[in-house]
Amino acid sequence: MTFRKMLALPIALLVTASALSAFQAKPVDITGKWSGTFTRSTGQQAGAYLDLKQKGAELTGTAGPRPEEQLTISKGKVTTVKGVTSVTFEATEPNGNVIKFDLKLVEERLKGAVVTEVNGEKREATLDVGRTK
Repeated sequence: MTFRKMLALPIALLVTASALSAFQAKPVDITGKWSGTFTRSTGQQAGAYLDLKQKGAELTGTAGPRPEEQLTISKGKVTTVKGVTSVTFEATEPNGNVIKFDLKLVEERLKGAVVTEVNGEKREATLDVGRTK
């Protein structure tokens, strides 16, 4: 194999890799205010409001039924795998109950499951919020 051919292969691989990375989707940033509905398993609905701040895969901010009634979120993570963005975090109520959120970004909305345990009883709900303007 000539020197020219030996040099051409790595250069061709580099050019191909660069071209492919140019077409990859930009990371999703969910920073901002989100509002919508919180629906209990009984069908009862309430308001939902999130104020999120994302830095890379780390998520911080607050969550609650209204802007003036918020809990600090912890253990917040944002991951994107195969084009699907997942958002998970927890919020602890003043009584110590931990609320766990497991959401997906679907058509510019955060949707998914909300689970908490109250007096040993598991309670489930769904959340559907969109960015506020």
